[in-house]
Amino acid sequence: MTFSDSPLSRLRKRGPSGLLAVAGCAVILAGCVSTPSGEAKKTTTLAFSGPVKLACDDGMEMTVTPKSGGISVVSPRGVEIDLPASPPGQSVRYGESLYAVVIEGSEALWMVSGKVPITCRR
Repeated sequence: MTFSDSPLSRLRKRGPSGLLAVAGCAVILAGCVSTPSGEAKKTTTLAFSGPVKLACDDGMEMTVTPKSGGISVVSPRGVEIDLPASPPGQSVRYGESLYAVVIEGSEALWMVSGKVPITCRR
């Protein structure tokens, strides 16, 4: 190694493993960022407190019930599932594995991996 070798040029010589190491460090360091002391974590709640039935495309319906940290859903196709807020602490996006719901105002979008999303309204 000579003094003219920059850290980046040394990583290039290592190939993809060196760049992966840098990327991994960047991801770890990104998780270490703290919020300013005067800024509280924002949490919001849904605009409804009990079960709500929504009319969906093609004559289907969906029921959404708020729960602690998420919602309980009876989907337009009859699937009953509890979905956590995703990311935690917000009240618009809910999802887990194959299923997701986005609720904005009086509309909800039901999504299942590999299928066409279904729009539902109050």
